[in-house]
Amino acid sequence: MASGTDGPPPGVALFAWVKQELLDSIARGEFSPDEPFITQREIVQRFGVSTTTAVRALNELVADGVVVRRRGRGTFVAPRPPSPRPAPSATPVVAYVSPDRRAGMHDAELLAGLSVETSALGYQLTVAHTRGREHEVQVLRSMVGRVHAVVLFAHDRSGATGVVEELQRAGVATVLVDRYLPGLPTDAVVFDDFAVGYDVTAAMIDRGHRALAVLWSETDVTSVRDRLAGHRRALRDRGLGEFPERTALRPFALLDPPARRRRLRALLESGDALTALLFGNAPTLAIAVSDLLDMDVDVPGSIELASMDQSIPDAVSPLSVVSASLPAREMGRRAAGLVHERLQGADGPARHVVLPAELHVAAPGRNTLVVSGVAGAGPPAVRGT
Repeated sequence: MASGTDGPPPGVALFAWVKQELLDSIARGEFSPDEPFITQREIVQRFGVSTTTAVRALNELVADGVVVRRRGRGTFVAPRPPSPRPAPSATPVVAYVSPDRRAGMHDAELLAGLSVETSALGYQLTVAHTRGREHEVQVLRSMVGRVHAVVLFAHDRSGATGVVEELQRAGVATVLVDRYLPGLPTDAVVFDDFAVGYDVTAAMIDRGHRALAVLWSETDVTSVRDRLAGHRRALRDRGLGEFPERTALRPFALLDPPARRRRLRALLESGDALTALLFGNAPTLAIAVSDLLDMDVDVPGSIELASMDQSIPDAVSPLSVVSASLPAREMGRRAAGLVHERLQGADGPARHVVLPAELHVAAPGRNTLVVSGVAGAGPPAVRGT
């Protein structure tokens, strides 16, 4: 593929991927309504696709009203009407927007904290789950004029930067949770993901592991990249080399079962005999355990497992010997607090609230996990917008 893109994720049609890439470019402000939009030929060259794919992607954008064709002039981004202001309301409305695939314990805990705190502050909370990056942009754009604040749990490879800027210009207080948008200053509540990656890795090394690999679900979000940075620092601090094939940011959980097992088999057979698998999150660990058992791999016998989060708050997982407990409920509470500050008129610079995670480590020779410390013992991560 051309233009430095990675190609479509597994299961995504080529035309749909091109369309989403163009939508992301529009959201980032790369195309102005006053200038001609990218041409069919330029799409072919930029993405390395066929003319048929380019035509279909353009036609879809026209059908959705995102771009318009002007006879004799070409194709242009459709102009947007002025953003309406929210109608006066005795009860300000806060919207929580998150991916529908995250409707699990982590999301439930975060939403619970947000719900309790917004209610205590006198706000009305509405919830919207989004089906992919394109739908995320559509849902966020629909919030202009309808809500006073948005708390956003963004998609992997989110293209929401442009529409979040629209929300900010329209006076909608916007707070990111769990991850932030690197190219846009916003308020955010995040975990200390560098420390999570560092401490989980260091704990596994301290258990005697010298050959470790990491598997991920999401790959292009700040939380994952910070955890990877912490993992790499722990390897260096403990004098271990890094094998790129064992840490590469490649999606695992979204692969079909045969592809996942091929990936696992390649890791198990690469270089020094693998003794530990680390996971970016608990759902990915659960999927991999099922695959490993189908492959007749002894877990947690020959391979010990660790997770950079837990599915169940304030509990321990029987699947992993090291895990990090993330305070998702507190994240929701703190996000509501940032919203409240903005709605009360605070106009200072955007700021990030960084929450520590609690590390759980199994006692040697035991399957029961015990709390052994608080994540954050590693070198401090630099935070900023």
